[in-house]
Amino acid sequence: MSQTVRAMPEEMPRELWRGLKPEAAAWQGSVAKIFIAPISAEKMVSVAQVRAFADRGLEGDRFFRDSWNAINRPDKAVSLIEEEVLKLAAREIGVDDFADRTRRNIVTRGVPLVELLGREFIVGGVLMRGIRLFEPCGHLVKVSQLPGIFKALEHRSGLKAAILSDGLLRVGDPIVLALAGQSVAAQAG
Repeated sequence: MSQTVRAMPEEMPRELWRGLKPEAAAWQGSVAKIFIAPISAEKMVSVAQVRAFADRGLEGDRFFRDSWNAINRPDKAVSLIEEEVLKLAAREIGVDDFADRTRRNIVTRGVPLVELLGREFIVGGVLMRGIRLFEPCGHLVKVSQLPGIFKALEHRSGLKAAILSDGLLRVGDPIVLALAGQSVAAQAG
């Protein structure tokens, strides 16, 4: 399968990040919410759990496919955004909660996503790798129908990640950095 990879203008340099900053070297985080969108541009659906598949994505999500590596886009498998950012952004645009309108799959709590960039981490029992920080896009603005969402999420719109192992993701699952040389099961357990 061959496909030309488009430029990623929504990619963001690390130094521009204005999301959650770690207060200490060690942090503890978890999954606050999980969303999938079965159909592109349709509403996101909140789920308590979802199966993740290596190099494919989240079962039932619009981005679930045979292989992201085959088209050199492992960053499309899953997206994460910080709950702390969503709370600030919601106040800025004058809404209560809009996590379901961000087009992001996993809402994290207590996780400085910038720390996951270029690193392997574990969500529940699923190994992932942070591929890139990214900016909001025109599609998000159109689909969310929230005036001000672009500015509110600018430089803190989330992290795209590759899924490296199969497993079940659940709301409440811990999120930790992977330790070199140790199995996912040992680290997650």
